[in-house]
Amino acid sequence: MTDSTTPEQIENSAPKVHPSTRQLESGDPLELLAHEVEGDPELMLRLIVEEFARMGVGTDTMMQWARQPFYVGLHGLWRLYGEDGLRQRIQMVTDSCGIMRFTHKEMTPPPLVPLDLPDPERVTKRHA
Repeated sequence: MTDSTTPEQIENSAPKVHPSTRQLESGDPLELLAHEVEGDPELMLRLIVEEFARMGVGTDTMMQWARQPFYVGLHGLWRLYGEDGLRQRIQMVTDSCGIMRFTHKEMTPPPLVPLDLPDPERVTKRHA
């Protein structure tokens, strides 16, 4: 117990249990859950589309994702605007911000060139 620890803190603290010996809890504590909140759907659409566009995702892929309930925000916008309405809005956003494109090229490293270094003993004797 340190000088700053009070008896109440010790009494109320959780017991230290190693994760491997802990009982499993129902549900994943790291699972992402989406909840609907009030707000501007046009702003949400712009933010979602810009983020995906910065990752290199194109309009067709975003539309495929919008049809899947797993992508809760994008799917909700698809239900709100419909297929054509959402596609037009996505296209307007990507026309203004662009879509990042990445190219990955692996290059062959240059060949190693042997160096002809002087004999260390001769260098030492010369400087002695």
